[in-house]
Amino acid sequence: MNTVLRFLFSAIGLLVACTFVRGLGHGTFLDLLVVAVILAALNTTLGSLLKLIAFVPMACSFGCFSLVINGLVFWLAGSLSSRLGLNFTVSGFWAGFFGALVSSVVASILGAIFIPKDRQRPQGPAPRIKVVN
Repeated sequence: MNTVLRFLFSAIGLLVACTFVRGLGHGTFLDLLVVAVILAALNTTLGSLLKLIAFVPMACSFGCFSLVINGLVFWLAGSLSSRLGLNFTVSGFWAGFFGALVSSVVASILGAIFIPKDRQRPQGPAPRIKVVN
């Protein structure tokens, strides 16, 4: 269920990004759901590979270069989705950069609000610590 919610939040993030970032276009919400799946697949495969290859620039920039990689993957997702016949367009790198930034922030905020954390403290007394001499 959490995976479905994450794809839904990603699609909502894409909708918000298309609203606020110039250069992004979208069709129906179903198109955005499919683009969210494409984006997740590209981030898992190509994004991870690019981050592994660009280890040195990422280390030198304290991880800020990952924003560039996310923008490139977002731009590629827009290009791939329009070739597949989906109504989602990314006009260039900067639209992809800011689109990835806005959509990930929105999806992260929604995930933090609506997906419960499983890290609850156990109830009852604290376990006894065994001292070994």
